[in-house]
Amino acid sequence: MDEDITTRVMACLRQVPVIFCEDTRVTGELLRRLGIRSTQQLYRMDQHQEKRSFSQFDAVIETGDVAFVSDAGSPGVSDPGAALVAHARSKQIAVHVLPGASALTAFISGCGVVMSHFYFGGFLSKKAMAMRREIDECIHHQRVGVWFESPRRIQRVMSDLNDRWPMVPVVLVKELTKPHELYFRGVANEVYDTLLTADLRGEWMLLLDARSVVPDLTQRYQAIAEACHRAQLTGAQVKQLAPWFDCSKNELYDVFQAL
Repeated sequence: MDEDITTRVMACLRQVPVIFCEDTRVTGELLRRLGIRSTQQLYRMDQHQEKRSFSQFDAVIETGDVAFVSDAGSPGVSDPGAALVAHARSKQIAVHVLPGASALTAFISGCGVVMSHFYFGGFLSKKAMAMRREIDECIHHQRVGVWFESPRRIQRVMSDLNDRWPMVPVVLVKELTKPHELYFRGVANEVYDTLLTADLRGEWMLLLDARSVVPDLTQRYQAIAEACHRAQLTGAQVKQLAPWFDCSKNELYDVFQAL
């Protein structure tokens, strides 16, 4: 929202002659709502045509300062801003970040979950098996995990949690920092049931609190032990490999010996 913008950002946008952005229409509307005269030259930072965008950037940076505006605030995750910063730094061009509204820190502040640290995974994988591995890794290590998710996939993610980890505590929010911001809290199966009748439009964030979850590792240990058995490993070798699989040496050895 334009109300979240800082005075430093407003001053920069008034002074800078060139602005790169994800969408010139969105940034143009932002400038209008901030009362900033639209004399700045706007360029679309097209992540699908990076060479053209970088060439435009290289040309205009020679004549003065350039700003980049992200559509959805901070941090620049899965948007072209990250690529532009990397390009600028590769050219030894100074980059100064003017913080704006951060969905990540706002979400952590609004969840009501007391924590000293958490894992931030960006966007969950679009592939089902990879997505499950990311979530299982978080649960296996009994972490607090935070991810972005799209309206097209949020129900699939929650359906999977409902099937496999129905009692894990979760917090969802849609349209964070926007007028239609809405939180959903509870264990996975409760939140999934709520989503079945909810309006899914808008960008989502998911927090999964696995600190109190004690995962059943029986199947995981069994699968690893069977793979070791097929590879004709000895018991001593299995114990040596156990840390690589993040397994207890004695527990994995016991399962292996029982085969």
